[in-house]
Amino acid sequence: MPVSRHIALGRQQTLDMVHACAVKRLTAFAAALLLIAACSSERSSSTADASGTTTVPGVETSATPTSTTPTTVAGTTTTLPCLVSGDTNAKASDEPLLMSGLVGVDIRAGSHPCYERIVIELGGTGDFPGWSVEYVDDPVRLSESEEFVEIEGDATLQVIMRSWMPSMEGDGYAGPIQIFPEGVAHILEMRETENLEGVCIWSIGLDAQYPFTAEVFTDPARLVIDLVVQRQG
Repeated sequence: MPVSRHIALGRQQTLDMVHACAVKRLTAFAAALLLIAACSSERSSSTADASGTTTVPGVETSATPTSTTPTTVAGTTTTLPCLVSGDTNAKASDEPLLMSGLVGVDIRAGSHPCYERIVIELGGTGDFPGWSVEYVDDPVRLSESEEFVEIEGDATLQVIMRSWMPSMEGDGYAGPIQIFPEGVAHILEMRETENLEGVCIWSIGLDAQYPFTAEVFTDPARLVIDLVVQRQG
């Protein structure tokens, strides 16, 4: 083969190789462009939900918020501690013998989860009378007579007030002198065992002896006795 022919064939082969390489590079470059475009398209289609969590099509997320609301179990109760405290010692005002122009107008009992309450309310004008509260043994004397009576229950709390209930003129309290109160569990009987010479005595029958407190309040004037029937938690 002539030398010129051999040179021409070599040049042609070289050109073919260059062309093939160029085609491969162009193909790879085009493929890269298509991949970038696909990724960009996928990113642009991402959305954010109301909670701010980004969701990508085809990708599962756990965007469910965790609730912090306490769970209430049916049938369960929470018992709060009783903060009322007292003792079984006798209690009295600073001047237990002080007489007063006030007269008793009401006596009542009420219930609370921690205590049961006795209220003796007074009306009229004057200073609050002397008073004392203490446990006594049954039977108790009925006024100044020689008659004794048993008060309902296993313990008797006696309340002495240095005022009439009602007065000799009939002012003040007009209710029964023996009461079996409703709505309470431990106060069984309230009985007026004396109303004489400006002194009124109520004997309170209980199912047991409980610590108690005694305090005077105003508007209206009243003596409030709380029996601690549930111990402090």
